[in-house]
Amino acid sequence: MPAFRLLLLLAVSLGLSVFSTLRSQGLSWAFAPTSFGAPSGPQAVPKFDKIMEYASAAGTAHSAAIRPLDDGFSILWFDGTEEAHSDVVIKQSTFRLVDEKWVSSPPENLLVKEELAAQSVPKQSVWTLGNVITGADGNNTLFATIVSVGGWAAASITKVGMDGTQISDARKLSLSPMLNRSHLVRAPVVPYSDGTTAIPAYFEMGKAFAELIRLDDQGRVRDKRRITHGRLAIQPMIVPLDDHNAVALMRNFDKKSDRLVATWTADGGRNWTIPELLSDIPNPNAPVAALLLSDGQILMAFNDSATDASILKLALSKDQGKTWKRIKTLENGNGSARYPAMHRLPDGDILLTYSHGNKRGIRAFVFNEAWVFAQ
Repeated sequence: MPAFRLLLLLAVSLGLSVFSTLRSQGLSWAFAPTSFGAPSGPQAVPKFDKIMEYASAAGTAHSAAIRPLDDGFSILWFDGTEEAHSDVVIKQSTFRLVDEKWVSSPPENLLVKEELAAQSVPKQSVWTLGNVITGADGNNTLFATIVSVGGWAAASITKVGMDGTQISDARKLSLSPMLNRSHLVRAPVVPYSDGTTAIPAYFEMGKAFAELIRLDDQGRVRDKRRITHGRLAIQPMIVPLDDHNAVALMRNFDKKSDRLVATWTADGGRNWTIPELLSDIPNPNAPVAALLLSDGQILMAFNDSATDASILKLALSKDQGKTWKRIKTLENGNGSARYPAMHRLPDGDILLTYSHGNKRGIRAFVFNEAWVFAQ
């Protein structure tokens, strides 16, 4: 009987895999093109402004994300007594331009576990909340890391529809026939030319690895692709370089190595190269943020130490992420500065945010390419 049950389980798993492959037919595997010109006019004048300095009254503020809005943006983070505590909520502070300066609203609760649990389909309890990212439409969709039982290794991803600051619907993504747990999010979604998106996700139970999860325009899972092929690397930051080429920069989850992990795709994310350790970029088991600049270089925010997460720097790469030149030290001590997030604003400016002071607060800056090129 045990052998029969095992064979049945394998047959079901194989059937689901075949079904997933069939569903993926028709998906475009071309990244959405990115087009923006070199700095000109006001953008040609270097600019670097601090716009946020927040300290949590509860104790912990961490894992900042960026939510684009029609008339500005919001910075989101999880806030509570401590990470993975039952009182954690997702807060946001909204920024709008006033007299050419970014002005923020007071922080407010955006996601509360009780409200999220009440909206969830299928029904699930919510013990705590973790990393959140925005969908391609930014304002209307969030993807939230939810823990119902256990810790991060038993987490799941929920697609959350938003109507302003109100939850309109919430549905757990179906990502595995085996309990459907241990999937988490961190880095921004990747848009494709057909209007669909992909989530850079990661699996943390046992042998950790990174994945690319394709969604259709209704947010349903259509395909999954392994990124790391066995290496212990998580929280992939995917930077499309053109229609089909991209690099994934990943946090090193392997205690035996201390370099940033990278892999490349030349077919829109269907296949990835064997992961490599970047010899000139240390990694203290921490994620990075990165985006493409108008001249084809990649800008990255990263912790420049194998052991010390209090050092945060910016670096540039001219060769698709293989080698890097450090250009600016953002933080150099005084507690960890981790989990950077970057986003290009409609006017071409770059928004950077991260947690600081050992996950006690959130900082944010707005700067332009002219400032980057002047470093």
